[in-house]
Amino acid sequence: MEDAIPLLKRAVQYQIELSHTPFREEFIDGAVPMLWQGERQAGNIVTIGTNPTAKEFLTTDLTIAKDGQSQPFTDAGEHALEHYLKNDHKLKQTIDYYDTYFKRDTTYRQWFGKPNGAKLEGFLNGMGASFYPTNSYTSAVHVDYFPLATRRQMGKIKGKDTLLDATETRDLLTRTLDFLQPDLVVVLGLEHCGRFRDLSGCKVESVEGYPSARYQIGCYQRLGVPLIGLHFKPSEVFLGLGGGADENGRNHGTYAGEEALRFMGESIAASENL
Repeated sequence: MEDAIPLLKRAVQYQIELSHTPFREEFIDGAVPMLWQGERQAGNIVTIGTNPTAKEFLTTDLTIAKDGQSQPFTDAGEHALEHYLKNDHKLKQTIDYYDTYFKRDTTYRQWFGKPNGAKLEGFLNGMGASFYPTNSYTSAVHVDYFPLATRRQMGKIKGKDTLLDATETRDLLTRTLDFLQPDLVVVLGLEHCGRFRDLSGCKVESVEGYPSARYQIGCYQRLGVPLIGLHFKPSEVFLGLGGGADENGRNHGTYAGEEALRFMGESIAASENL
């Protein structure tokens, strides 16, 4: 907790700074940074996505979902974030929320997947890992490249690269990984693979039988641990590949099946004896 609170404070300060830029309209009032999701344990696997989804903070009519909320919010008010920044009790509650995320009924399973199911969880199960509490798998934790939820999907935001490639964004991710100390890092999506110099020049491979499921394996030099860069996103229906077919005529939609995702995870883990 002693290390976590300064990290969260730094993220909140960054959020305050961004609230004074043209990007302020993209952020959700009262939502605080989501630095990680999952229980921190020695030997964790960490997955890296883009940014937290608005669906965890907003109702279907795009109003703030504070009634019976499970997500961490600040209080209302013009200087809510500044007050939150000085409230160690609320900061500790937020950190507890991060750690217990996958122990809650409100986990965003549409993206992460259900226990022993498909999506990202299915892929991780193939690698011998899981987001959910279990003695059968290595513990996994999720972080996002940009830790703030936005009302629109990041891909629809004009100037999104300004946010994703900002020095402070990169620094927050680096500090978060330093804090989590994973034994393996998995980057989700070709776009983010290009943001890791540790993958530059690493050979691009394909999963046997799934030629569009491309990946790279390198080393995250800062921590000296393996780094897997997926050119696809196991959490999405078409894995970020579109609705077409691969070079063998296999529809990309079939890549998203539970059996296929587990096979991909197993194959990639076995390829380098991870």
